[in-house]
Amino acid sequence: MALSRRLLLASLPLTCPALAAGEGALELSGTIAPPSPRRLTLSALDAMGRIELVTHTPWTQGPQHFGGMPLGALFAAVQARGDTVRAVALNDYTVAMPRTEVVATGGFLAWQQDGAPMPIRQRGPFWIVFPWSARPEVDTALTRQRSVWQLQQLIFA
Repeated sequence: MALSRRLLLASLPLTCPALAAGEGALELSGTIAPPSPRRLTLSALDAMGRIELVTHTPWTQGPQHFGGMPLGALFAAVQARGDTVRAVALNDYTVAMPRTEVVATGGFLAWQQDGAPMPIRQRGPFWIVFPWSARPEVDTALTRQRSVWQLQQLIFA
């Protein structure tokens, strides 16, 4: 890992109060029900209804046990509108995707792996994953690009 990337990761808990407190927060903004922007903590997301997704990923070994929620359920809960959702990672990696398409392909917002919150150094605090094991047809270069880890923000337009 490059030195600058290590320094960025090491400084995140100092610059991000929610992470320093041990609880990640996901910011949602754009065409959602008020208030916008909205920050959802891990405990708020858990209260919305966490389920488990077991799937392999292109970046890990063997089946992974994720705790989180389908993106469709999250989008419905915040009354997301618009055609596009843009996902932004802590390192500013950004990908825009059609909202209905990411829901149709089974997009899943994970915030736990093997029953524990995901640390930043292991793709947390949030990771968009897809049900690759159950739906091998969604294992494409496009869904891999949409599998944003270290997710910090979803912007709806």
